[in-house]
Amino acid sequence: MASEYRSDFLGPVDSAFYYVDTPKTPMNLGAITIFDGQIPFDDFFKFIDSRIYQAPIYLKRIVQAPLSLSEPRWVLDPDFQTNRHVYHHEMDTPGTLEQLREFAGHIISGMLDRERPLWEIHMVSGLENNQTALVFKVHHCMVDGLSAVELFTLLLDLTPDSSPLSPQKVFYVPPPVPNALEILASNVTKELPFKFSILQRLGNQALQLTSILADREGRRKTFAGIANLISDNLNPIQKLLINGTNTGRLTIAWAEFSLDEVRAIHTKHHASINEVMLTILGMALGLYLVKAGEKANQDFLRVLAPVNVRADEEKGALGNRIAVLPIDIPMYLDDPLICLQRVVHYSQTMKQSQLTHGVDMLLTLPSLVNNFAQPLIWGFAPQVFAFLAHTWCTNVAGPPTPIYLMGHKMLHSYGYFPLNASMGMATVIMSYDDKISMSVVADAGIIPDVLEIQRCLERAYLALRMAAQVPAHAPVKVDPPQEVKSEAVSGAPEAAVAAVPAKEAASTPAAEGSSATSASPAVGVKEQVPEAAPKPDRFRIFTEEWVAAYQVAINASSAYQAASTRWEAGALAFIMRASPEHQYLQDVAVWLDLHRGHCRAACMLTPQEARTRASIVLESDYGSWIKAMTGQAPPISMIVRKQLALTKGSLFSLLPFTQSAQELVQCAQKISENG
Repeated sequence: MASEYRSDFLGPVDSAFYYVDTPKTPMNLGAITIFDGQIPFDDFFKFIDSRIYQAPIYLKRIVQAPLSLSEPRWVLDPDFQTNRHVYHHEMDTPGTLEQLREFAGHIISGMLDRERPLWEIHMVSGLENNQTALVFKVHHCMVDGLSAVELFTLLLDLTPDSSPLSPQKVFYVPPPVPNALEILASNVTKELPFKFSILQRLGNQALQLTSILADREGRRKTFAGIANLISDNLNPIQKLLINGTNTGRLTIAWAEFSLDEVRAIHTKHHASINEVMLTILGMALGLYLVKAGEKANQDFLRVLAPVNVRADEEKGALGNRIAVLPIDIPMYLDDPLICLQRVVHYSQTMKQSQLTHGVDMLLTLPSLVNNFAQPLIWGFAPQVFAFLAHTWCTNVAGPPTPIYLMGHKMLHSYGYFPLNASMGMATVIMSYDDKISMSVVADAGIIPDVLEIQRCLERAYLALRMAAQVPAHAPVKVDPPQEVKSEAVSGAPEAAVAAVPAKEAASTPAAEGSSATSASPAVGVKEQVPEAAPKPDRFRIFTEEWVAAYQVAINASSAYQAASTRWEAGALAFIMRASPEHQYLQDVAVWLDLHRGHCRAACMLTPQEARTRASIVLESDYGSWIKAMTGQAPPISMIVRKQLALTKGSLFSLLPFTQSAQELVQCAQKISENG
């Protein structure tokens, strides 16, 4: 019966990605990752097979009534088998990176099988320099650039010590896939509440817009953004050499740069790291067009940049919540610094306009119309985007420290993104460890020479770095974790205390908060904790007095504010189990409302209230919290070793905020010092 199977509707934007998925423009995203050493495929397969059930979305497929008479929805796949999604490819050793690049183009081309869960992982063995590659391929309706890290979270570790296989694989036999009549019957009862939730969301968005327009400064910024849009679109954009008719034959190339150098440019010229990278993209496309003899009369490149607008309370509810902002980038300016200044000005104007709320509403509205009409509406949407812009560029802030798969260090990670109809390329900015890359996904029928764009990116980057007078930086080398004395890590813990959408590539606090001077140690350092007792009893944590002092210390810390300007994820909770010997007769919880570098509120709550109201929840005993709060051990290492239990939130989403966490611990230590 229809009531006997569990299912979930796709959200509005998820449905859009599902409907516009075609052989010529497959809606797949993912990453090409390269690891040190040879990873045995059999061990890797068992590793995935033991963990994949922890992310249920990867066990589900989409069902829909014929003729789109029902909403598309997720149901558990009764025929799920890991070997239908994980593949092994042996290269003739030694395989080159160029061969990997060409092979990856074949993998990312084409649609995923809609009769199965929409993901694949391809292992490529035999790379030169004793390396192994993985190509991740996931449908965009399953994940956005941020939540895709859930799969990474399951597979990758923060230390070379590989986490053991799950002790017991969970077996669940789902019911058969519902037939058309069952889907329609269920749709009758479930569609109305779903439509009501969409109306509720639209109402909330309308209230947000009203609130923005009621404020004089907000109204001024919004109208400035609208004026930009109107002015820029009075005349249609001129199509460039990178626009044309898609064929579905995808290729990929990437350029990789020093993250320290990019940080230096962003610091000297008050530009975000993403604005630096967008400037490089515009300059590179200008070089490419000039070399091809196709210099356009229109002197700018218009890029659509996705913006995550998911609210805290909607995490995990309706999938993708994405709006877009257009950014105009000069292509032919002789002075790279003037080009950067213009990108910064335009980008900041659009960001401050709050136009994402309006775009989000527009992308939500089609979900209210009849199911039969939705494919027609969304089928027209790519043409609208093609009318408005030349290409897409998205960004992903990867972990700022090395990560490992089964003990093998990840050396590189290059993201990719689906193409819009008539757009011959899309770019992905991705940071990882001490590097930042820009990947170019291209349709070979429109751009047959994607490697030329790669070379232009490298030339543009060099021109901007030299104009900014930033010397070349040697890559930062992070050695494998080794034992150090406790004083080497004291005062520099790596607690990650929040989850926030990665709105900008490399938006790590270390990149954005240049005022922070203390360096954090490598994740996974095997600290030697002294046997001596922790801080004196006067350092009594998790009390009303301590929480009040902690809020004051946080708000007085300019270092924390500088490192946390992108913190928008909401509240954090620390829960400590009862410890009668330390006068804690019952479990206690601290709740902190953190937002963009400020602690808006802080108080003691019951553990249950804290779990409900917080976005990130860490739980442990008295001794572990003392170690974390006094800097005796890196909290991320404690999380990995289960000494601090992350009971709510994603470990990977914490990684970009290690500097913020470090400053929070410094604030806690100041309370101790002040007694």
